[in-house]
Amino acid sequence: MLKLHLIKVIDFDPVIVAKDKNDHPVLMIDIRFSPLYSATDLKIEKMEEYQNVPFLMFVNSQIIKIFKTADFKEVATLPTQEVLLYYNPEIADKMLFQSSLITLIQAWLRDLAYHWKSQEPPFIKEIQEIGLFDYLIGGSTQQLEDL
Repeated sequence: MLKLHLIKVIDFDPVIVAKDKNDHPVLMIDIRFSPLYSATDLKIEKMEEYQNVPFLMFVNSQIIKIFKTADFKEVATLPTQEVLLYYNPEIADKMLFQSSLITLIQAWLRDLAYHWKSQEPPFIKEIQEIGLFDYLIGGSTQQLEDL
């Protein structure tokens, strides 16, 4: 049987930017769908390159980690499946691909910004508590490059 060796250290490499209502970047998001990136003790490096943006987010198939760039400390950890199932319940029985993960994370961020699906999107209270919610209201998301 082939044993999966989890990657323990990665460089932060965002694929999505969330912008506020004035079109300023407020959140950079690195998404890794592969099980190789699912280590619970994953170390993320080179975040300081994005210190001009208030928040950074790392997403894999298991967790969503949010960091404040003032000190690069993790301020929230959320279960990816609980967030994404709200926008597509069918994913529970399917393997997620990078493009699906990107689309569903953008749907969640847009729901936080505009409440297009719910007045209380998943984990809105946690997003409010860390100060990210106010930045997202009325904002947008943009994919940085084709994968």
